[in-house]
Amino acid sequence: MKLKKLFDSAVQHGIDADPRTRKGVEKLLKKQKERMKKLDEKEKEYFDEERTWNPYADTRIINGSGEEDVKTLMVGIDGETQEVLLADRLREKGHKIDCMFIHHPEGRALADLDKVMPLQVDLLGLHGVPVNHSEAQIRPRMDKIWRAIHADNLFRTERAAELLGIPAFTCHTVTDNLVWRYMEKHICAKQYDDLGEILNAILEMPEYKYYAKKGNPPIIVNGSKSSRPGKIAATEFTGGTNGPEEFLESQSRAGIGTILSMHVTEKTLEEAKKHNVNMIQCSHMASDAIGINLLLDLLTKEEKNLQTVDASGFVRVKRK
Repeated sequence: MKLKKLFDSAVQHGIDADPRTRKGVEKLLKKQKERMKKLDEKEKEYFDEERTWNPYADTRIINGSGEEDVKTLMVGIDGETQEVLLADRLREKGHKIDCMFIHHPEGRALADLDKVMPLQVDLLGLHGVPVNHSEAQIRPRMDKIWRAIHADNLFRTERAAELLGIPAFTCHTVTDNLVWRYMEKHICAKQYDDLGEILNAILEMPEYKYYAKKGNPPIIVNGSKSSRPGKIAATEFTGGTNGPEEFLESQSRAGIGTILSMHVTEKTLEEAKKHNVNMIQCSHMASDAIGINLLLDLLTKEEKNLQTVDASGFVRVKRK
């Protein structure tokens, strides 16, 4: 499969799992196309045309023409210069690696991380949080993320891949959407007597079990094993990065009793305690691994011979 075809397919799978629905995402893409048409020539020079068909600014090809044949992916949750060097070293030792599949964004995909965060507004809306509330709350957080990232040396990984001739793409919100949908279906939609039962259900998933055995299990950060969960929601699994702490009060008022999260900040935890919201931190790396595995399962249906070299915290688990 050509890299461009594989990447395009990944984006489409992300849209299929998007909390905004495919119809909602296509509406946003149409607005981007209309916006581009209205720009003058100077403005068009800086407009990211990929936004007219790919709704995920943190997901993109960071090195390669797209015409490269891909049969073997080196897959990692993080992919920085050291992972690029590892890929090159493995190639020297005879391993076939056609392309790097990096989960966390690098290069332009990292520079634009804040642009995927509005997805969180629609996600909370599914649980009854008024969109005008969460939209007002998230804007300062988006600005803060953008300012923080703006000062970073964003293009080291991209340049390393260019110099070593290794095609690479990042795939962040796409796989986060997939694991969000998976957790909503397999955990949030079911009934539990207490948080202990939820932990046990999470540990039935192979990725969480694998990481738990390595000392990185899902943990209850607010509440106890005997706490009753109330309404469960996986509201901290997709949307770029953590939303503002104010989201905790909004979710509490909307009737959410237990939040499943990939990672919980100390300020978020303070708000959870203040508003009596249970929180389970499901292990960041295991959660990312599930999303990547779900996407790879879909891609291997299209490219039967697709192989992976697992690196940077990723463990391949195949589902039927």
